[in-house]
Amino acid sequence: MNDLFTSKSSRTLCLRCWFPGSSLVTAVAVADAESTFDTSATSPGDTCIGLWQINKVNDETNPSALFNPSYNAKMAYSISNGGTNWSAWSTYTSGTYRRYLSVAESVARAVTLHSYPHLNVRVNGQLFPAIAVQNTTYLLWTVLNKWGIPHRYLGNGKFSINGRTVQGIVYGGNTYLNWASIPDVKAIKINGEFNFTDSH
Repeated sequence: MNDLFTSKSSRTLCLRCWFPGSSLVTAVAVADAESTFDTSATSPGDTCIGLWQINKVNDETNPSALFNPSYNAKMAYSISNGGTNWSAWSTYTSGTYRRYLSVAESVARAVTLHSYPHLNVRVNGQLFPAIAVQNTTYLLWTVLNKWGIPHRYLGNGKFSINGRTVQGIVYGGNTYLNWASIPDVKAIKINGEFNFTDSH
């Protein structure tokens, strides 16, 4: 297995893709089939770039950004409709990706073993569930109810908040949202703990 997907940083990269459940297995298998996990891979004619071989037409203003694994993953997530539709990849439609499923399943298991530290934070002065994701605080999604913020759950950890789509982190059977993605929220540090308040 390529070191790209065995290192801790690469497992984190997979998580940042937010490919939920079985879609993570498919995502990794497609990446293996497309580029053998080579971030610098280009197709004949240099039309497709990076891990998931994203076509440059998807970002004509800055195609070199597709060499960045995180950005390539973000584009793959978007093009595949959150990991639910891989018809844009020939390695998927031809079934070639299936040859790489055993490696992909190993990667998915490693990713699901990843743990996020729980944080002691407060919402409106009361203790509230939260986790740390790469030094960013993610609040349990029920904070939307607590603050009376209009929202709709779209599935796979994704919410529509005030008409804007926000992707959360699914962890431990719950969905957590980046506090900065929630409108009109303020964070104040008091006695070493963050207290989050809103203006609703």
